[in-house]
Amino acid sequence: MAAATTFEEAISVTPITSHTYAANLQQAWCIGTVPNGGYITSLFQNAARTHLRSTHPTQHNGNPHPITLHLTFLRRTEAGPARFTVQDTKLGARTSTLHIALSQGNDADNQREEVSGYITVSNLADEKGPSMTTGFSLLPPATPGSSFPNANLTTSSTFPAVDLSKLALTSRDGAWTSYTIPFQSMRRATQHVEFYTPTAPRQSGFVEQWVRFQPYGKLGRWTDNALGFLLDMFPMYLEGLDDEPWDNKDNNQKAQQEQQASRAKYWYPTVLLNAEIKKGLPAGGVEWLYSRVQTRMLRNGRMDLDIVILDVTGDIVALSNHVSLVVDAERNFSARNKNGNGNGNGKSSKI
Repeated sequence: MAAATTFEEAISVTPITSHTYAANLQQAWCIGTVPNGGYITSLFQNAARTHLRSTHPTQHNGNPHPITLHLTFLRRTEAGPARFTVQDTKLGARTSTLHIALSQGNDADNQREEVSGYITVSNLADEKGPSMTTGFSLLPPATPGSSFPNANLTTSSTFPAVDLSKLALTSRDGAWTSYTIPFQSMRRATQHVEFYTPTAPRQSGFVEQWVRFQPYGKLGRWTDNALGFLLDMFPMYLEGLDDEPWDNKDNNQKAQQEQQASRAKYWYPTVLLNAEIKKGLPAGGVEWLYSRVQTRMLRNGRMDLDIVILDVTGDIVALSNHVSLVVDAERNFSARNKNGNGNGNGKSSKI
């Protein structure tokens, strides 16, 4: 099968039956040998929408939008053919809930279930009910650019307080600058995004970024389906972990040597991803989104991650929380056990 050249092709799914769909996971969206968790999330979003449009075309007036996702990553996925199997857990007037499983294997009778989840779907245009402004604000506030050095970014009236046109043209505005991802040969999925981040973060524990979508090196726009990818795309935060002297014995020389290596020291597989889509993006997408990721604790190689995505007005687009592991990068590249179908009949997974 030919390699995809657009994001839409990379997340496309094709009906096999009314409740099964074929996909082809793309090497270009991998971290090492494993497709990025955000890319997988976008595939689940598209599988849910494709299923309802093809099998239940009148459901939600033919305009289904995933509004919540709960995904458990059971085993490592890999580039190549994959199958989505859908169960209609609930088909409702306001919301529908689908159970979707992603599996891979050499043939139809030997499929390994690798990611499983529940997706709740609604029609965002038809949603009705009370709305309320709660006074939510980013704490600490977002870093301002040169145009608003003293802006109070806890209010949407001054957000984003960054000259995004200048940022795109010169790669810099005040403390904000473009960011080049280390270990790009390993982190291929990161090459589909332009990252901008403050040069001197004000405190540890969180990372903020302005991002533009550039699938296959061509400037694109963030769409509803691309939100899933962004929910698991924050390499600046992970780079800080990769340089961390966990045993408190590493020195600067060793850190520099690791930076010059072709492969990162750690890999950060997602174990669990929960997400809520607060609002749909315009039909034509948007150029810029702001995201912030922070963690409360990393303990024994397991950490929590909270993600918020805002648009240029400061409005919440999506929220997510993850459970992720910090493991040796070699686990990403180690041989996969091809035996077993995910029902307890095979060898244990590396993660």
